[in-house]
Amino acid sequence: MGKVRKRKPNKSQNIIVANISDEEIPEDSKENVIQTILDQLQMANIEEKYCGLQTFALFIESPENIEQVIDREIVKVVAPLLLDTAGSVRNAAAGALRNLSAIKIEVCDSMMEQDVMTPLVCWFHEHAENWTPDTNVRTKTEDVDTFIQCINLLLNLCESSELAVKYLGQSRILNILLPRYLDMATFGCDIVSAVLQCLFVVVEDNPEVMTKIKSTCEKQLQEIMIIENDDPAFLLIKTFAAGVIINICGGNMAILPVNVINQIVVILAKTLSIDHRKVCNQLSSSVPISDDSGKFDLPKGKEAQTLESQLKSVLQILDAQQSTIEIIANICSCDDSNDQMEGPESSDSDEIGDDDDCSNGEGVVLTEDKLPLQILEAFESLNIFQKVWSCTQLPAENVMLILQQYDGSKLIHKKIYTLQSRALLCINNMISSLPLENLGGVNHIYKIWVDVGKLVFKQSSENLFILESATAVMRAALDKIKFRENGKAGECNLFRDLSLSDIEMMITGIRDCQVPEIRSNLIRMIGILALLLVNNLNETSSNVICAITDFILEQAHKENEVWVLAEAIDTLVDLYSEDETDALAAKVKLVEKLAILCPLLKNKARQQRKLPKEYKVLVSTAISNLPRFIKYKKGRISSL
Repeated sequence: MGKVRKRKPNKSQNIIVANISDEEIPEDSKENVIQTILDQLQMANIEEKYCGLQTFALFIESPENIEQVIDREIVKVVAPLLLDTAGSVRNAAAGALRNLSAIKIEVCDSMMEQDVMTPLVCWFHEHAENWTPDTNVRTKTEDVDTFIQCINLLLNLCESSELAVKYLGQSRILNILLPRYLDMATFGCDIVSAVLQCLFVVVEDNPEVMTKIKSTCEKQLQEIMIIENDDPAFLLIKTFAAGVIINICGGNMAILPVNVINQIVVILAKTLSIDHRKVCNQLSSSVPISDDSGKFDLPKGKEAQTLESQLKSVLQILDAQQSTIEIIANICSCDDSNDQMEGPESSDSDEIGDDDDCSNGEGVVLTEDKLPLQILEAFESLNIFQKVWSCTQLPAENVMLILQQYDGSKLIHKKIYTLQSRALLCINNMISSLPLENLGGVNHIYKIWVDVGKLVFKQSSENLFILESATAVMRAALDKIKFRENGKAGECNLFRDLSLSDIEMMITGIRDCQVPEIRSNLIRMIGILALLLVNNLNETSSNVICAITDFILEQAHKENEVWVLAEAIDTLVDLYSEDETDALAAKVKLVEKLAILCPLLKNKARQQRKLPKEYKVLVSTAISNLPRFIKYKKGRISSL
């Protein structure tokens, strides 16, 4: 969730807000600021409390201050102010807590430990149950903003904490919200949108909430989807409504009526049809640009209102597109439903035997065979894949720079990168889940691999989320090319001219990579590249395969993460399982080098027992397969 704009103190009130600059504050000064905040928050005077909240909101904008905020348990003092008698104090408390909850999951966990939920639940009971927006403009704006901040705080907490979801289920909040707060005529687009977004998050994998929504407002959600209004605010609302409907059926769209499925896909397509780059280009023409001294000539009056409206519309478009992409990614997800049925204490021996429904192996149901036919047809007819791909493209560099410099558009700049990252993850899922003909054929997948490769290897990116998403796409693209002929690697001429110099950049990228997930994707990717060359063996391709093998072995020996080590070993086993590679295996002394890795793998597995389930499966499978493979390959080589 994004941050809210800071409220300005009333100039008529004689209040002094602690001076907090962007420069690093000495520890003793930070302690003085924190103590001042705590003192003001506990005053009876409304102005003092409001001032303390303003200082707190400024203080948490600096990431280096968050640890002290948590350690001093300021949330325990701020949260009860949600129930203050003064609306301005409630509003400032809600905004500050919402911003704090948006920082990271660990912060939300700490907020839960400091009992933020009790006053938040009480706020809904006291201020939301019978509330309708006031006709007084000032009061209405403040109360509406407070409601939206509280909903977004609830959303952030539920998105990060299972305990928060449990609180939600045990409280009466859903009874208060549904179906009352889906009435746009009474509450307006902003409130309805916030409520739907919260439902979109909390309903996922939550049977109790699913049942509640289904029984109270399923028909209302379907009516929202067919509203004939393509304004960004309504597109956002309709997108959230579609997402909630999908989630209340457990993600199984096949059980929905065909007309509802069609309505959902049409909404997704319409939302993605907006060219976000063009919209951002237009916005950059309206955004103030700083002069040589770094100052902005800020718009005033009607011009300022027009810019504010334009900024809001662009944010709504980006939010709608991001939510749409997340919905499509979930539709195309290849998570096995059985995974949800197993508890966290599943034994390693059970996990080894798990079938991967998305593996494209022989005798296994392909993910593309699981998707309902009407969804596949709708995706193809509405060019959903191409529309998602367009969201991976950034606006022009000068546009991004303009949006980054102006305070009012910094959030838009951030959301553009978030959209790119989510779109890449969605492309990854779609490549894995859709038939090749729905993706534009093998040549189009190869083009995507090349284009994403430029993002990964030829552009410096400090955004690790984008790099992880991009490397996942490259890996999925090669997997699709590799298995395009009935689950078997066939001849692939796309990479027949690949040389050592071509992979040098990739190898350098892996050596320099500090993120295990990205490193794993890149290792698997160059392994697939080598496998694609096996059917076109000549002196050049053999040298490339040997170089890739030596590099993966080198990486394996110095790898700290056991699951990445298992990925490297599994990559080599896949590569050399082909009988045509026996001579190459002998040349690189594969058997001897893998034998050295056996005890290393087992030792690291004993040291790193606490792993997510999918990593445990990978490690235990590698431990089981490696000795058998060594024995098999040793026999093959000895008969040469």
